[in-house]
Amino acid sequence: MEPLVTVGLPIYNAEAYLSECIESIKAQTLKEFTVLAVLDCPTDRSAKILRKHADSRFQIFENESNLGLTATGNRMLALCQTDFLARMDHDDIMLPERLQKQYDFLRLHPEIDVLGTYFDLIDKSGKVVAKPHKFGLTPEEIREEFRIYPALHHPTVMYRVARLKEIGGYFSKYSEDSSLWLKGLVIGLKYANLPDCLLHYRVHSKQTLSTQREHWLAALDDAYAEFGPQIWGDRAPNFVSGATRMERMKRRIKRKLSSLFT
Repeated sequence: MEPLVTVGLPIYNAEAYLSECIESIKAQTLKEFTVLAVLDCPTDRSAKILRKHADSRFQIFENESNLGLTATGNRMLALCQTDFLARMDHDDIMLPERLQKQYDFLRLHPEIDVLGTYFDLIDKSGKVVAKPHKFGLTPEEIREEFRIYPALHHPTVMYRVARLKEIGGYFSKYSEDSSLWLKGLVIGLKYANLPDCLLHYRVHSKQTLSTQREHWLAALDDAYAEFGPQIWGDRAPNFVSGATRMERMKRRIKRKLSSLFT
């Protein structure tokens, strides 16, 4: 049977959680999918675990060197042979209806280019530690929410591959997803979210956002500085990223001091 959807799964040092991730993909109610599983030169047992749990729908590729998420994401875009690609992280868990619900929505709404979903947070043992945040659902709501925070969560999205190729794919080494969504808003891409929790997002000390946090936040600030005025004009926010008010204040002071000496 021909696949209707491609799942893009970049993999790097994921031995602790990869088997759960793969089994959640295999358990989808929509069966007509293929998986682009790209090994980004892991140094642990990820490759062995992938080959043990993968079935015939998994296409396994290996990067010749460690390319990181941005280049690996673009490789998956180039390899994709279906209209839709669902992004997945190697340490998260899909709920069984995820692919079917997103596929059905995008087929019924050709005006939507990127579709996210709600998600909850789980810890390293799989225990739910935070309920879903209620992001905006419509293109208009999401565009406004982006003035405050990125209102699409990368591991939940399914998008039209042709549209992302049209704007050149991923380009930022850090914050590769939010930078791309902001660029997409500039050219008029339409985003939506489903109000269903369809992903368990795992929070742990070894995930990329934790190990590269400062780089990620700085790249997000740069993306807002570049694209914000093009999206919102005079309403563009003086955006400074950070999880808490204190963190944002420290980053704002740091940015102002930096501007004085450059």
